[in-house]
Amino acid sequence: MICSSGVGFDPVIDGHRYQFDVAGLYDGLFVMKDRTTGSIWTHFDGTILTGPLAGTGTALAIQPLFHRRWKDWVAEHPDTLVMAWNDAYADSYWNTRPGEPGLGRQFLDTIRSLDDRLPENELVLGVDTGTGSRAYVLSDDGGLVVMADEVGGVPIVVVMEPDSVFGIAFAATLDGEVLVFDTDDAFVDASGTAWNLDGSSDDGRQLTFVTSFVTEWYGWAAYHPDTDIAGS
Repeated sequence: MICSSGVGFDPVIDGHRYQFDVAGLYDGLFVMKDRTTGSIWTHFDGTILTGPLAGTGTALAIQPLFHRRWKDWVAEHPDTLVMAWNDAYADSYWNTRPGEPGLGRQFLDTIRSLDDRLPENELVLGVDTGTGSRAYVLSDDGGLVVMADEVGGVPIVVVMEPDSVFGIAFAATLDGEVLVFDTDDAFVDASGTAWNLDGSSDDGRQLTFVTSFVTEWYGWAAYHPDTDIAGS
């Protein structure tokens, strides 16, 4: 959690499962080298920067990821398994806080353009609909926040829990109908249907995930230079 963000991808493309190693930094974020071709991929949007696969259109498909504090996650999933402590790497473990101010020189030196509209380490939920992008600041204290919005012409519903460092977005259109959600402290639509944080409802329906994840502002802005900021 030192970088305060996490992005999930499906590693299988056209039946091949790619494996990756850390390759360095680009725009203040680490990049990965796949073991099959040696191509360099970003961990932020799953695209390829350089190498044999560059320019082929190959990309990793982003997956929903639940970015939660441990206390919140384990309260809902008490049987969760945890990777064992490895004494060989004990010197590499330390406590940190999501959104903690400060960027090391090794990160700053790789950023091509630092967007100063928000503090560099401000935690945001970044949302990219493919036709537009927007950042939602998580700094407000409180419980569940449900917000209806439109990004790049796409109606969406944004769900955030700033206290637990959680945020995700879904398309608000389902079966050709744009659902109206109560913008309150409950994930409920205008018909009274309750929705879960994974976009599912108790009656078996599923909202479509929209590319979205919690990250620090500097990284989101670096990879989305045309992004706007909710409320600005």
